[in-house]
Amino acid sequence: MKFVFILLVSLFSFSVQAQQNDSRLAYSYYQNKEYEKAAELFLQLYERTRSSSYLDYHIICLINGKQYNRAEEVLKKYLKTDNKNKDFLLNLGYIYEQQGKSKKSQEYYEKAIKALIPQATDIRNLGYKFRNIREYEWAIKVYLQGQELLQQHDAFTNELGDCYMMQRDYENMLTLFLKDLQLHPDNINNITSKLNFARSYDMVNNVDQAIEKRLAEILKEKEYNPIFDELAVWYALQKKNYPTALQHAILLNEKLENKLHLFCNVGRNAADANEYDIAVQAYQKVLEKGKENNNFYISARKEILNCQYAKYQHEHAEPSLFHQVAQDCENYLQEYHYTSANIDVALLLSDMYAYRLQQPDTADAILRKCIGVRYLNTNTLNQLKSKRADLLAFMDNPWEATILYTQIEKANPNNDIGYEAKLKKAWLAYYAGDLLWAKAQFDVLKGATTKLVSNDAILMSHFINLNYRENDENSELIQLARTEYLIYKHQHAQALPVLDSLAQYAAAGIAARATLQKVQILSEQNLYPEAIELLTRLKKHSDEPHIQAEAIYQLANIHVRQKDLSQARELYKLLVSEYSGSVYSIEAGKRYREIP
Repeated sequence: MKFVFILLVSLFSFSVQAQQNDSRLAYSYYQNKEYEKAAELFLQLYERTRSSSYLDYHIICLINGKQYNRAEEVLKKYLKTDNKNKDFLLNLGYIYEQQGKSKKSQEYYEKAIKALIPQATDIRNLGYKFRNIREYEWAIKVYLQGQELLQQHDAFTNELGDCYMMQRDYENMLTLFLKDLQLHPDNINNITSKLNFARSYDMVNNVDQAIEKRLAEILKEKEYNPIFDELAVWYALQKKNYPTALQHAILLNEKLENKLHLFCNVGRNAADANEYDIAVQAYQKVLEKGKENNNFYISARKEILNCQYAKYQHEHAEPSLFHQVAQDCENYLQEYHYTSANIDVALLLSDMYAYRLQQPDTADAILRKCIGVRYLNTNTLNQLKSKRADLLAFMDNPWEATILYTQIEKANPNNDIGYEAKLKKAWLAYYAGDLLWAKAQFDVLKGATTKLVSNDAILMSHFINLNYRENDENSELIQLARTEYLIYKHQHAQALPVLDSLAQYAAAGIAARATLQKVQILSEQNLYPEAIELLTRLKKHSDEPHIQAEAIYQLANIHVRQKDLSQARELYKLLVSEYSGSVYSIEAGKRYREIP
C-alpha cells in the first residue's frame, strides 16, 4: 500500500509538472503569435482542467488566426453539454461580431445576460468580460440586470461609471461616481484617480464642466456629505485654485477629524506654484491643532520655514526678513536638536547664512556640525559634503571644494550623486579656464542618468566645442568663464560690466552666452522687462538653434513667473514643435501640459 501511495503521488506530481510545462509553452506560442500551435495546446489544457481561461485563449487564438468557423464549431460543441455557460455564449457572440453578423452576436450576448444568477461575483465576472472586449454598452446591460437580480439599485455604481467613462458619457459617469462616493466615502482616492484619467483624455474640457456644475449644485445644499468638500479640495488643486482648495480643507476639518493631511496637500501644491502665502496659511492650520496626536505638526513647521525662505528669495527681500527665518530655524533646532531627522532644517539655515546673510563661516560651521551627527545614512552624508563643497567654491576656495567633490565621486562611481559631483568639478575647471579638461568631463557626463546633469553636460560640451580655438589664447572664452564664477559667487556688480562688454564685442557664440548670463542676473533681480527684451533679441537674431531654444525656454519661464500663462504656453509649444531636438523640448512639453 505504501508503494502504491508513493506511486500515485509521483504520478500526480508528474501530471502537474507536465501541465505547467504545457501552459508555459502555450503562452509562449501565443506571445510569439504562433496562434495555431497555441490554440491546440490551450484546447488540450482546457479539456484536461476545464479551466475557462484556457478555452478563452483557445478561442482568442482561433480568432486572431481568422479561423472563425473552427472557433464557432468548438463553442457550439461545448454549448451542447452546457448551454448556460456564459463564457461560451459571450465568446460565440464575439466571434459573430468579428464576422460582422451583428444580429447573431446580439442573440448570444442576450443569452449570456439571461444566464446570470443573483450573485455579485457572477455579475461582475460577466461585466468584466464584456468590458475586456470593449463592449461597454453590453457591460452596462449586465450591471443593470445585476441590480434587478440582486434587488439593489445602488449596486455596481463604480463599474457602471467606468463603462460610461469609456464611452465618454461624462454626465452619467459623474452621476455614478458621485453616487458611489456618497455611499462609500473611503473610495475618494479611487474616484479622483478615475476622474484624473477621464480629464487627461478629454480635449474639450467636458469633464471639468461636468465636475464644476455638479459640485456647485451639491455645495449649495444645506446638508451635504463632507466627502464632497474633500472632492472640492482635489478639484481646486487640479485647477491650481489654491485659495478655494484651502477654504474647503478648512470646512472639512471643521466637520471631520483626521483630515489634516489635506492642509499639507494644499500647502505642498501651493508652494510648488510659488503661492507661498497660501501655503503658509495651510500649514498654519495644522499647527493650530497643537502637537498632541498631530502626526503632521513637525513637517508643517518645517514646511513653513521652507516657504518663508523661498518667498523671500523670490521677492529679493531685505536681510532682516531672512534673519527672522534664520532665528526661527535656530529656535526649531534648539527645541528638536541636531539629529538625522532635522538635517533639512540645518541645511536651510546654512543656505541662509551663506547666500543671503553674508556669513559663510557660520554656514560652514553648521555644515561641519551636521556632518558630525550620528546615524546619518550614506546619501545624507554625501549631500552634506556636496553642500559644503558648494560653499567652499562660493567662498573662493575651489581647490578644497574639488577635493570634496572628488571624494564623493569616487564613493559613488555609477550613481546620480557621483555624476552630480563630477559635473560640479567640471564647472570649477571651466571657471578656472581649464577649458579642454572641463570639456572632457562634460563629454563623459552627456550619458548621465540624471537629466539635469546630462542636459548641462551636453550644453556646455557643445558651447566649448563651438567657441574654443586651437593655437589661440581663447581670452574671451576664459574671460566669460571667470565672469560666470563671479555670478556663482553672487558678485553681480562685478560681473555685469564684463558681460555687457562681451555681449557687445565678443564672437557671436560667446556674446550670446554672455547675454543669457545677464538675463539670469536680471531675472533674479525681478527686472523682467529688460530680460525679456534681451531674450527676444536673441530669439530673433541668433543663427544658432540651441541659442534660440534656450532664449525661448527662458522667455517662457519668465512669462510663467509673471502669470502670463497664455504667452508661456505658446512658447513651450513652439519649443516642442520647432525645436524637438533641443534639450529643453521634453521639459517644455511637460510644462505645456501643466498650464491650465
